[in-house]
Amino acid sequence: MRKSSLFLLSAAAAAAALLGTALPANAATADTVVTLTLTGGAVNITAPATATLTGAIGTTPVSGSLGLVTVTDTQGLEAPSWVASVSTTDFVAPVGSGLPSIPVTNIHYAPGTVTRVNNTGTATNVDFAAADTPVETVTATGGSGINSASWSPTLTVDIPPTAVAGTNYVATITHSTVP
Repeated sequence: MRKSSLFLLSAAAAAAALLGTALPANAATADTVVTLTLTGGAVNITAPATATLTGAIGTTPVSGSLGLVTVTDTQGLEAPSWVASVSTTDFVAPVGSGLPSIPVTNIHYAPGTVTRVNNTGTATNVDFAAADTPVETVTATGGSGINSASWSPTLTVDIPPTAVAGTNYVATITHSTVP
């Protein structure tokens, strides 16, 4: 019985060796060409929900950081290009106080240093001329694929002589993008 087991084992090993080294005459191969199509995302902007500036009457201007603003472009374009704009309302006194607003012409926006990933572009300071009118501040071009830019803008407000101490003046700064 040992001889027959040894014979079968030897035959199986020989067959395996033959199959591993040569394909049968009728074997065929087939290639599949695969196309990968990618869809792009969008250009998004984030900014802090609130910021507070403090100053004293008689000291003008008052300045402070608005916090980190970030544009993320996931369109995945070969040559991305987007523009970030900013707009503002007047700084208004509480409703019913009868106090005059601080007009947009007294508000200035400086993007400061822009940290960029996979793009180049410009950063421009803004002096507002009209309420709720977007003005270009940061742009991006160049680099392919996903890119981003972040900055911490400084808002400066020229305090008019009509401003009243102890009043919480409120304005809305709006950041927007156009791909």
